[in-house]
Amino acid sequence: MPEKDATIIMESLSSAMPHIAFPVELRELIERERVGCDCIETFVEKFREKISKIHDVTRKTDGQIFLNELKRNIAKSSSD
Repeated sequence: MPEKDATIIMESLSSAMPHIAFPVELRELIERERVGCDCIETFVEKFREKISKIHDVTRKTDGQIFLNELKRNIAKSSSD
């Protein structure tokens, strides 16, 4: 994955952290899902699929909060 994409992911996680109930679990999930991704679009697809399978509402919400922040940051970086 290009360094720019990895930076966007980590910045998104950082800015979402104040709103996350289980930050350690979310960080671990993000790290696991990043492995093998060649670009940020692949990561988003894998991550979206993974959180859709989570049954705990709070953990699923944590994932969605991060994903929303990530999408916002991707759009912002594309417009720069």
